[in-house]
Amino acid sequence: MKITNYEDLIMKRAMDIFAEDGLKFFGIDKKVKEPGPTELVVLKTKNMFMDYTFLMEDDTYIHFEFQTTNKNIADLRRFRAYEALLSHQTGKDVTTYVVYSSNIMDVNDTLETGINKFKVNTISMASKNGDEVFDYIVDKINKGISLSKDDIISLSFIPIMGGKVSKLDRILNTIKVLKDIDDTYRHDVESIIYAFANKFLSGKDLERVKEELKVTELGKSLIDEGKKEKAIEIAKKAILKGMDNETIRDLTDLSIDDIELIRKVMSQI
Repeated sequence: MKITNYEDLIMKRAMDIFAEDGLKFFGIDKKVKEPGPTELVVLKTKNMFMDYTFLMEDDTYIHFEFQTTNKNIADLRRFRAYEALLSHQTGKDVTTYVVYSSNIMDVNDTLETGINKFKVNTISMASKNGDEVFDYIVDKINKGISLSKDDIISLSFIPIMGGKVSKLDRILNTIKVLKDIDDTYRHDVESIIYAFANKFLSGKDLERVKEELKVTELGKSLIDEGKKEKAIEIAKKAILKGMDNETIRDLTDLSIDDIELIRKVMSQI
């Protein structure tokens, strides 16, 4: 079974949200023409999946990979295959960027094979000082200066940046300043921060984060989701005991349609 890399998924979600502004955060000052393909078909027998591609206005592709591990040469061989196939299938030039998290800092960016040399642009999130980034953003807020999209993206990634402040305190501090960011992105950033908390924290530390989130829109939705999950469990037990829909509705506040759906799902198990 393949292990899910949650940091990869979170980073991809951030690119979904911020798109071109996400590229600027990583130092790429080009205009996006349209999102590119992420699936390559090789001889119609094997599919290869890239993390992210963008077709830029200069008619070249930017290819992104998000890495939580460093397999060195093996990774570079894979990235070279992605880049070569994308270029071959589209007839366009491709530049690859590899974003490393999980405290990965020293990485090899060049693969030499025979007379050929393949190079990627590497970006280490751990090499960015999250403490300084946070202080800079708080200073802007205190001075009444509106946060830019770059600031909001930085806030999202603070949990995987370097620094002396612990991940728990960094996450808690970030949640506290989210009330000051644009409503357009607040819920998305809360979701990203909560996902990082689930990745890195557990036990009492994770409970502290959930407690801090309770006053946010995300926290309220999580509470509502938790209440509905409990109601569904009660409904399942009531169905097994032979109770009718109206009684279950009164017990759980679920709709009759919801209860019928639960009955249908249970009958198929």
